Amino acid sequence: MFKSARAIIALGLIGGVSLAVIVGWVTGFSASIASTVAGLWNNFMGWINSPLGWEHLFAGAGVLIVPVIVLVLIFAIADG
Repeated sequence: MFKSARAIIALGLIGGVSLAVIVGWVTGFSASIASTVAGLWNNFMGWINSPLGWEHLFAGAGVLIVPVIVLVLIFAIADG
């Protein structure tokens, strides 16, 4: 009994995913998502490859300072 239930669920999932992919392809939704992701990636890589500016310094400082502040707060709360 459980094997047939699992097969029905698996076939339902495969059918649902296939239908979603086909509908996304026909309506252009998949292309829209792909172009949005590609644009975000290209903008990110352009930002990474740009010369160092204030944005890079602020990002690096945030990466270094935020964990230190969190640790200081944890230690302050733990000490009472």
